[in-house]
Order: sequence, then structure tokens, then C-alpha cells
Amino acid sequence: MDVLVKQVDLLLVRHGTTRWNREKRYLGHTDIPLDPGGRDELAPLARELAGKAFHRVYCSDLARCRETLAIISSAHADTAMYDPRLREMDFGAWEGHTYEQLQHEPLYRQWIDSPQQVTPPGGESWADFAGRVDGFIDSLLMDVEGACSSEAAHSRSQRPEGKDPESQVQPEMLIVAHGGVLRQLAVRLVPRLSFWDVHVQPGSLLRIRLSFSEETGGWNGMLGNEA
Repeated sequence: MDVLVKQVDLLLVRHGTTRWNREKRYLGHTDIPLDPGGRDELAPLARELAGKAFHRVYCSDLARCRETLAIISSAHADTAMYDPRLREMDFGAWEGHTYEQLQHEPLYRQWIDSPQQVTPPGGESWADFAGRVDGFIDSLLMDVEGACSSEAAHSRSQRPEGKDPESQVQPEMLIVAHGGVLRQLAVRLVPRLSFWDVHVQPGSLLRIRLSFSEETGGWNGMLGNEA
């Protein structure tokens, strides 16, 4: 029997650089735009993604991500799903401050050592941050199932007789978000990956290939350079 492998490629893009990024200030829910250099640095990625037709496009609703999407994939800017669950962690009273400004505060030192156990004053707990990202992942995996189903139907109708189903191009989804969010997405989707193992510079792309496991009945991810 002809079996189609269930796989989807996720393209995770971190927004371009803002003034606060350059000044190494904590930037969570504060809604500031890219700086001129941040817009310029997206040009290579825009060329790389030119002409791609994504099955779905997801984007944080904050300005720096919206602006990034408009530059790297303008054709999808009007149809993207702008989701507040993709916002960076809210750093509360520490928003806009630098390490040098905060380093002598005892609570900040505790947070640096144990971010899962300490919450920034007026900010977001790690549990709340991880919980909303998990909620997005649940929605994402439902869309992934739909993408695989539609791709399977299309492939059966278009594939020449005798063509290997595994040779078909995998559907792709684009996610434009923030550094912490992309790290958390990768940790949840790729087995044996830790939060600090993931490095995504502003304006850069991380590819994850999701494959459905019949053995576990779930989806497992693999980083692009390993796929």
C-alpha cells in the first residue's frame, strides 16, 4: 500500500534587531519597532524566502515581529495569524533595563540563577510563559495534521504512477517570534534539547522538521542541520 510520510518543516525566524537589543536591554512586551540596521539585516533572509508558499504563517502581534514578516515575506503579511501567545516573556519592572543596572538586586540575581522559580516583579512567571507557548504548540500541531492531510490528498492526485511518496516536497510553515519563544518552541518539539542549547540571533532562521511517530502517536522534531 502507498504510505505517505507525515512530515512538516517549521521555519522559525527571530525578529530583526531593535534599539533595545543593541543596548542589551530586557525587551519583552514593550512594543518598539526595528531600528534601521535591523531592517537592513533582514535582506538576506528575504531573498532566501522569496517565492515560498507557506501552508501557514504565524507571527507575534508585536510591532517588531510584524515588521520583520512584512520584510521577509510580504506576500503573507495580510493572511498571517498574529498570535499574542508568541510574545516574548514579560519582564515587568525589569523591562528596558540592562544587566549592569540590575546586577546588584538580590531578586534579579536569584532570577538569573533560577528563572523557573523566580518571577520578575510585575512580570510573567516561567510557568505562565511556558504555558502560553504550550497552548500555541497545541494549536500548531492541529494545523500540522491538517497540512499533512491536504498534502497527502494533493500528492495522490498529482504524483505520477510509481513515484516514491517520500520524495514529495514537505509542507512548510513560517513562525516569526522572539528569542525566548523560539527557544521554548524548539525545546518542546525537539527531544533532548535544553533551553540554552538553542541560539537564534536577531534576523536569523532555525529550521525544525516535524515527523509523526507511529510508535508514540505524537510529533517529534529534528533541527534542520540534522534532518
